[in-house]
Amino acid sequence: MSYYSLKLIVLSLLLCSLTVVITIHIVGKLFKSASTEIRPVFIFSTLGLGTGFWLSQMLDLLAAQANLPSAYNSSYILYSWLFSLFFTSVILYVSSKKTLPIKSLITAGVIAGVSTGLITYFITESTYNPSLVTLHPITYLLATLPAIAITSMAIMIIFWFKSYTGPSPLLTKSIFSFIISLAFTGFYLIHIVALEIPQNITSNTLMLWDSKLLSITVALGLTCIFLVAFIVAIFYDKLGYNTFKFNLFKKEDLTQHAMIDTLTKLPNRHALMKQLESAVKRCERSGLGLAVAFIDVDNFKEINDTLGHKIGDQVLQKIASRLVTAVRGCDEVSRIGGDEFVAIIESVENTEDYITVVDRMISSVRKYCMIDNIELNLSVSIGVAMHANGGNIEDLISAADTAMYRAKKDGKDQFRFFDAEIASLTDQLIEIQYDLKKALANNELQLHYQIKINSLTREPVGAEALLRWQHPTKGLLYPASFMHAADRFGLSHAISEWILEECCRVLRQLNYRYIPFDISINLSHNQISNANFLDDVKFMLKRYDLSESSLIFEFTEFNALKNEMQFNNQLGQFKKSGLRIAIDDFGTFSSSITNLQHWQVNELKLDPTFTADIHSNRKTQGVIQAVIELAHALEMNVVAEGVETEGQRKILADLGCDQMQGYLISRPMPKDRLIKLLKNIRQLLEKK
Repeated sequence: MSYYSLKLIVLSLLLCSLTVVITIHIVGKLFKSASTEIRPVFIFSTLGLGTGFWLSQMLDLLAAQANLPSAYNSSYILYSWLFSLFFTSVILYVSSKKTLPIKSLITAGVIAGVSTGLITYFITESTYNPSLVTLHPITYLLATLPAIAITSMAIMIIFWFKSYTGPSPLLTKSIFSFIISLAFTGFYLIHIVALEIPQNITSNTLMLWDSKLLSITVALGLTCIFLVAFIVAIFYDKLGYNTFKFNLFKKEDLTQHAMIDTLTKLPNRHALMKQLESAVKRCERSGLGLAVAFIDVDNFKEINDTLGHKIGDQVLQKIASRLVTAVRGCDEVSRIGGDEFVAIIESVENTEDYITVVDRMISSVRKYCMIDNIELNLSVSIGVAMHANGGNIEDLISAADTAMYRAKKDGKDQFRFFDAEIASLTDQLIEIQYDLKKALANNELQLHYQIKINSLTREPVGAEALLRWQHPTKGLLYPASFMHAADRFGLSHAISEWILEECCRVLRQLNYRYIPFDISINLSHNQISNANFLDDVKFMLKRYDLSESSLIFEFTEFNALKNEMQFNNQLGQFKKSGLRIAIDDFGTFSSSITNLQHWQVNELKLDPTFTADIHSNRKTQGVIQAVIELAHALEMNVVAEGVETEGQRKILADLGCDQMQGYLISRPMPKDRLIKLLKNIRQLLEKK
């Protein structure tokens, strides 16, 4: 060989690169398609892309020939084309699978690598008299071995990039496609060199084509084929599989825009359901395992409320990127809304493999994160549910969601599998949810009031509202037995509104009787997080013509410390509106005293554990005295809870405690008893 056409080699490289790019795209579609969609797309793609690879190799041959022949052998051309189709089908089949075992990779690499050598051999033989072409076995073997290695690497690259969603996907795929094409062209030319063709010979076959015309025909034919393949790829991507069935007038909601979450560029809920349907079919067909992981970002609302939505959006983008990196190539991650993600974990043989993937997701999110010069400690809670044959995909997602809530309840930054225990609890929660809805409709909820007294005068000054549920069959229930279900199913807001209005009704009745009184309301984490809660309070106070001082809102010290940024933000809003705030269960955390000067609340309620041994432990008395003096210095009212004996009451009064609450003063009572008691006390005081 003494002549190489650089122009034809460049053309071959460009067209081969385009072929590889489209191959990656088609493989991605085959990967995500349901079984009923795979066959027609696979056949069409094999024909189009196989012809593309064949024509690209034909250009390499033409570029390497010293003397172009005047005739071609149609039989050998047919053989080379068929081997090219076989080569393409192997690549499409293996790289579109969910997993790529090493055995499958090696087998496919050997088959595809040998096929490329046969393609070159038959193309070359088709152009000359076979008896005049000499094959150098060693050189040919040396060309075949790198061909096997390169095709194996090409299969791996196509396998990895079929679901690539990183930055600049088209540019990234194009770069790798060009690299693959360089390698393909290299061993094509080595194969040609291994076939020694004498100078100044021509073919003696019957099929006469002008060689220049052939070059033009090949180039135009290849361009047309790739244009068709590219258009088909776009239509398949935009309109879905039904386009191939000529449903031209059927409106489809499977556009790329409708299937992608605009913030994270992940598949959205609609795409998730499609992917999960296909994954379930593949799972049932292959017999391998499938699980859904429901992922929720811990404390995300706190980040949004304190740092703003811009930072919150960047956090979601960062977490999305980390989750995609953590899962395997055969797994899918979607964002279904807010701070919730779902991962489909597919083709798994045992539970340990699920644990490996989920644990990697949790660890990846937990890594150090800096956004806009703000250091953030990110974490996620994950619930995992495994698919059972015949199961409903909605139930599968719901089960994973329930397991996620269990992970959050157990401390967050961890995962839980949906099991029999959680299933039993779920059934109970659903039953409680159903009963709670009826309770709200039938006025079964009640408030019991525990009176607070002035430590010196012993007169009632207020009461704490305690939620109860008079269940028709289970009797009187306390919040611990039903508020989790209320939070879980979104009923806590309705209950919160009812408590607020019920307290305002009672205060209004007391105002009619000129009885000065205030009511304390315990606020949950959901109420602290509710951006509309303050507006609801203002509306209710105005509706019942009450002053801002009529209500005291109690936050537990645990919630204040656990969500300190959010608490401080809400605290500032309450203080600006003139509403009073109390810290409940104060003294259960070692950092409490240092936080008092920052919080500047109106009232401090000592945890009952302080009161329990106050009469026998002088150290406890000293601590309480120090807290009371500090609170008074910060202009806070101090209330002692859990007062049950006269001795406790006397010591607390001597130490300067402002108010007391406990069984010694009164047990919680319904509103009718409260109003009657206060009325009688008022009458007695007026007689004096």
